[in-house]
Amino acid sequence: MSDELTHTIEFPATARTASRLTSLYRRLSYEVRHRENHKQLMRFLVVGASGYVVNTVCFWIFIHPIAFDYTLSFVAAFLCGSVNNFIWNRHWTFKAHDEHAARQGIRFLIVQASVAACAYGVMVALIATTNIWKVPADALAWIIVTPVSFVVQKLWSFKA
Repeated sequence: MSDELTHTIEFPATARTASRLTSLYRRLSYEVRHRENHKQLMRFLVVGASGYVVNTVCFWIFIHPIAFDYTLSFVAAFLCGSVNNFIWNRHWTFKAHDEHAARQGIRFLIVQASVAACAYGVMVALIATTNIWKVPADALAWIIVTPVSFVVQKLWSFKA
């Protein structure tokens, strides 16, 4: 009888939420201290820098020699930079070969687009509230959102 009773007892939602938050905090604490994650973060930043170069070069090519509209050039360059980042992050940063590349790629692109939207929002907010120049605001926005991007790419896109 007591076994049946203990299996049917359900903790209140607040207790379950507290337990989940405690587990999340412990995992994040471990992840922050784990040396391999520091190495992955450095590789992630190197890949991001290479993606920035690819994005900038492609944007210039789409604008000048090809003469695309700047909005279309922005999207095309974003996709080129994202493909570069996906390939390098999958094979070098996270070494995530276990799952199908297409599934990882879709999740990666969702995160990339979300992070780009967040970076844009941060940039606009910085410009509106501080009168900072656009280029430094853009750089600062990307610095602010990169740690979030790293964590989400690691835990969701590549499950590394």
